[in-house]
Amino acid sequence: MKKGIFYKYIVMALLGISILTGCGNEKEESKASYRQMGIEYMEQGDYASAIESFDAALSQGVGTIGANELDIAYYKAAAQHAGGDTEAAFATYNAIIDFDKNAYEAYYLRGCLYCKQGDVEAAKSDFANAVKICDNDYKLYINIYENLSLLGETEEAEGYLNQAMAIGGEEVVNHEYRGQIYYLLGEYDNAITELNTALEAGSTYANLYLAKSYEDKGDPATAEGYFKTYIAAVPADAVALNELGEIMLEKERYAEAVLYFEQGLVCEVIPNTRALMHNLVVAYEYNGNFDKAWEVIQQYVSLFPGDEEAQREYIFLKNRQMKDEPVNEPESMENTEEPL
Repeated sequence: MKKGIFYKYIVMALLGISILTGCGNEKEESKASYRQMGIEYMEQGDYASAIESFDAALSQGVGTIGANELDIAYYKAAAQHAGGDTEAAFATYNAIIDFDKNAYEAYYLRGCLYCKQGDVEAAKSDFANAVKICDNDYKLYINIYENLSLLGETEEAEGYLNQAMAIGGEEVVNHEYRGQIYYLLGEYDNAITELNTALEAGSTYANLYLAKSYEDKGDPATAEGYFKTYIAAVPADAVALNELGEIMLEKERYAEAVLYFEQGLVCEVIPNTRALMHNLVVAYEYNGNFDKAWEVIQQYVSLFPGDEEAQREYIFLKNRQMKDEPVNEPESMENTEEPL
């Protein structure tokens, strides 16, 4: 067997793809069925079963690696990472890259894993390879910026945003992305110009970053209008709902703040659960509803036990609930009755 063919088989084995051939149509149907099962398990948070399903899907391979097999492999890596097996996720991304040196998504996603491990140089290398392969994707540059910013690599992160500006383009989406990038760079007037161009061309998304830009410029009244327009069109955006709720807090319109934070917490996708729950406790307290604040803070401390400020708030609210049996604060914390 030639070395190249042998190497191909090793990669296929790493991805979990069968080297044997079989009845093509039946295997393709089974592959699609197992893939869908894996996705459903992921949505339920059952990552072990998801991985088993993706492996079963990949085992239906008929001796080749195509777009479908790579798609399943990406899902498998995501399930491995979400399930806590980072090394297995690395192995899957490595196998994808070994098979396809132009798999920029795998370079980017592996770079994200390196970021989470604190391996800055490895992350930078993978991100550089990703944009070398795909240099015309605004979202890729923005995602890299966000990852590097979390590592404190501000200068290099902003460098990616500046590179993205070279993409150009006059489509609505180009103005949306450029407006977002100007916002991230703190160039709010330029952001507003780009976003207004997108808005005039029928963009809904532009309202979100117009709201953010005006808020950061110190004009919450204008920001509120854009937030409300955006939420009316895209009601299930947890991030936008949280930001509008924060504006309501600043304006002391606590009942409205409660409404927006509650709506954010029932969205299908919630990337900011911690911020929403924290703000909801504050809004309930300022609205005088300490019973509801107590309910939320109990959930909050169970999800985020390392938040000492929340632990103090927990003590404060529990003392209000059980005045006859006050709870002593742990020795490591000072007693306080200040809201979060």
